[in-house]
Order: sequence, then C-alpha cells, then structure tokens
Amino acid sequence: MADEGSDTSDESLDVRSEKFDPLKALYSPRVRLASSVPIYDNISKFESVLKGINVSTKSDKSAVPESTRERFLSHQEPVSRRKRERKDVLSKMQKILGPLGMLHGCMENKIRVRVYTRNAYGIRGHVEAYVAAFDKFWNLALEDCFEVWSRKVKRKAPAVGPDAVRVEPAEKDVPKVVVKKIEGKMETLERHVPQMLLRGEQVAIIVKIN
Repeated sequence: MADEGSDTSDESLDVRSEKFDPLKALYSPRVRLASSVPIYDNISKFESVLKGINVSTKSDKSAVPESTRERFLSHQEPVSRRKRERKDVLSKMQKILGPLGMLHGCMENKIRVRVYTRNAYGIRGHVEAYVAAFDKFWNLALEDCFEVWSRKVKRKAPAVGPDAVRVEPAEKDVPKVVVKKIEGKMETLERHVPQMLLRGEQVAIIVKIN
C-alpha cells in the first residue's frame, strides 16, 4: 500500500483500480469529489455504469423491450377510474324530480309553504315557513316558522273565560307558546320559531302559500 505522501495518480486512490483503498481515499486530503456526482440506487447500477452498460429508469418505458412488456387484449386493459360525483343533500336537491322538485322550486324562489303535520291519531296542526333544505325522506329544515297545533287541555281554563288568550311561561331562549282557543277538552296553540327540523314521518301534506 502506498503511503499518504503519494500523489493523486496513486492506484490506491483511483476508484477504477483494483488496488483502490476506500479507507485511504476517505481520509486523504488529495481526493476531491465533483459537485455533480450522480447518485445511484444500489451497487448494481453503479457497477453497470462502470462497465458501460446503459441503465434505464422505471419511468422510461421506451427503453423497456417490447418482449418484456405485459400484453393485454382490448377488453383486458386496465379500466380508468372515473371520479365519483359528490353525493350529499345539497347536490341531490338540484337533480330531484316530481313532488320533491316542486319543493326545490319553493326553496330556490323563497316561496312560503304550509306543512300539515300529523301525530299517531290524525292531523296535529300546520307550520308556515320557508324551506331551507330537504331530502328524499321528506325531512325538512325550515326557517321563520309559525306553528299552530292542537292538543288536549292539561290544565284548567282561566277564570276570565274560555275565549281568553293565555301565554304559557317559557324558559330563557325558548319560544313562547300562546293558547289561542279552547274547545271542550282540546286547545289550540301557536308559536313562532326561527328554525325547525321536521321529520318526514310527521309530514302529512305540503301546500304552497300564494
């Protein structure tokens, strides 16, 4: 092995020489690497470059021989996947037809509707409001709602008479319920609600208000 005082022509510092000493080249101050040194993925590629063999990358399909490529028939070729369309309540409302299409028109044109609601025994009352959103199950999101409904009297009539208007006490941030009329064991109530979510199973019929 040559000593450290040898010049750069020393075979122990020549990477192409069989007498190349990597440890000596690593610590030798006379060995300078160029700034544009290529980087190889593995030793095999490096050896191929030394032997003068052309190494093609995976992305270069033109360098791959035709005989080594996979061959497919026209019906066996990979199918390009189409981008799935966005499916949510907002996109489905725009493509709806039939009675729900009329409801979509009322929503777009800001037409007020009257929704008759039902309970287990019959018609419960109605809600006059603007439609904000809906789905195919007739679930409705309503705005600026004025609700009128009937129920059994749960308390005695006031002393001033059955035709008097009574306001039920309400908690903070809860809409006030006004008792408008009492007939026998049934009373009619009304209230104004800024927003309301009405389930489809409670919807009996929807009518446009001209």
